[in-house]
Amino acid sequence: MKTPIYQIFGSENSLDVDLVFFVEKMPETIVEKLTLSKELSKSIVPVFPEKVINANLAVCKNGHLVEVYKGTTDELNNALFYTYRFHEQKQENRITKLLVRDINLKFLRSTRMLLSFMSKTEYRVLIKSALKGNLDEKIMALETIDLSKIASFGKGSKKEDILKSMAFQIAQTIALQKGKELYTKNQIADYFPDLKEYLFRNENVNFDHLKKWLSIFVEVLKTRILIMRNTSEYKYEDENYF
Repeated sequence: MKTPIYQIFGSENSLDVDLVFFVEKMPETIVEKLTLSKELSKSIVPVFPEKVINANLAVCKNGHLVEVYKGTTDELNNALFYTYRFHEQKQENRITKLLVRDINLKFLRSTRMLLSFMSKTEYRVLIKSALKGNLDEKIMALETIDLSKIASFGKGSKKEDILKSMAFQIAQTIALQKGKELYTKNQIADYFPDLKEYLFRNENVNFDHLKKWLSIFVEVLKTRILIMRNTSEYKYEDENYF
């Protein structure tokens, strides 16, 4: 297979390798996207022999992304642009144009992700129902959950990894609400120092700081929902002009 064109992004000290493969056309089905992602990842395993590759797919035109496999087009586009210099790259930065961030979409997606992170806990029945429900139901579920009462995040899930992911999403979303785009653990830790212990996967941490910021996230969302035109997730490119 011809060496695919890809670009690394994200934290400079990430334990894994987060990268995007640029494709001419996005496969139509989830299965086709997953299959292509796996095939392209296999072709570059020798380049990262000791790393787990977290691959994404994207279509890039005129210096910016127009479609992505995972995540949102605006966030991935800007993350590629801002974190390019943190990694050893094989090519010039494909992203030359930033996209206007859709803050409402970020809140919608982060809300779903936060619930999903806890979907194998004691709250799984509540969360399963909330994920099928509307945004008000998702908010109610987040308000009900007490992180300190969670004994396990499920078989095969490492608590430190889940807490890191939750802290990252909460902080990134709140910062975006304030007009600040953060794309690495170091950036977020500097902006939210009391979340550093979760971001760097410290062991035996308590939930106090994370509970505080989750509550803030919920309160900000409850205010923001009043100005949301759409409270269900959508594709960035369907609601925003490039």
